[in-house]
Amino acid sequence: MKITITGPDGLLGNELMSQYLDAGASVDPLFESEVDLTDAPAVEAHIQRIKPELIIHTAAYTNVDEAENNFARTFDVNAFGTYYLCKTARHFGTKVVYLSTDYVFDGSGETPLKPEDEPNPLSVYAKSKLAGELFVKTYSRRWLIIRTSSLYGTHGESFADKLCRRAADGEPLRVVNDQRISPTYAPDLAKGIIALVEQADEGIYHLTNQGETNWFEFARAIVNKLELPNELIPVTSEELGLKTPRPRYSVLDNSAAEVFGVTLRPWQEALDDYLSVHGAALKELALRSDEQSS
Repeated sequence: MKITITGPDGLLGNELMSQYLDAGASVDPLFESEVDLTDAPAVEAHIQRIKPELIIHTAAYTNVDEAENNFARTFDVNAFGTYYLCKTARHFGTKVVYLSTDYVFDGSGETPLKPEDEPNPLSVYAKSKLAGELFVKTYSRRWLIIRTSSLYGTHGESFADKLCRRAADGEPLRVVNDQRISPTYAPDLAKGIIALVEQADEGIYHLTNQGETNWFEFARAIVNKLELPNELIPVTSEELGLKTPRPRYSVLDNSAAEVFGVTLRPWQEALDDYLSVHGAALKELALRSDEQSS
């Protein structure tokens, strides 16, 4: 099978590349430096040349705060880039797998969100991702939409890296405690996506590591495991000064994927594995002096 993966240098794309290559698949990495997804002729030419049987679209503009001031760029990448990809893929009957986000929901509820629940995006980023979903459903002949939450991993900067960089000055760490999430480890998600693509029918699926927590508790698990000296202080989103609205409860219901036997392990186990691989580097980052880090 010929597989094209967009964003192959990202947290998830890199893991998908590695796992598919290990399985002997023929993988075409579509790097942004080589093909601008907002350039319709370039996208069309690339897909026509490769003629993949499967496209996994992980590339996205993901900086939630910057997106608020970059409406055009955010929609160009997340929505219209997806449209160009799907429109071209349709000619070859190519299956498109689109990675979306828990942020398409407003987080006003208190129970895990199902694929059929009504989206209500709060931010420019979230609205652009929902627009991408609509383009996938409208213009793809064969498609899957997979929503996930709070992704982290070793191939790129994620929450733990940012936390440990802030810890380097020795000051207390202020972390929000009013956003309920399911932290999701990129290698686990990639494995789940590959299994789901092989079995699932057309539709929307949610896929995260099991369980729920909040960013403060997730940070505390990291700080405790790494034995960092920093004090942790729980704060609200307002106290932290977050200008872009985030869903307060965005835990996803994975039961649709579980029908196919696709279940990711509890987030605590995944975090332990992540820290066994990346922990030494994180601790070095957190404990270096200001002089060393400058």
